Amino acid sequence: MRRYIQWVLGFVLLFIINVLVEALLLPYWNLDNTSRNDIYFQSWWVLVGLWAIFGLRVLTYFDRKFHPQ
Repeated sequence: MRRYIQWVLGFVLLFIINVLVEALLLPYWNLDNTSRNDIYFQSWWVLVGLWAIFGLRVLTYFDRKFHPQ
């Protein structure tokens, strides 16, 4: 159960990072609402997809590595 909570918290962390980047960095770099920020959004969705697919495996791996039974 703990790993599922950590997995969801991973999405929350990704969302917070995305909000900060879109609110602070993209306007600062003059990339807000332009086609030049497409690479950011493509990378963003790849990262979200990877977390959705492999996040539980990563958490299980680190749980077994640092908390052996």
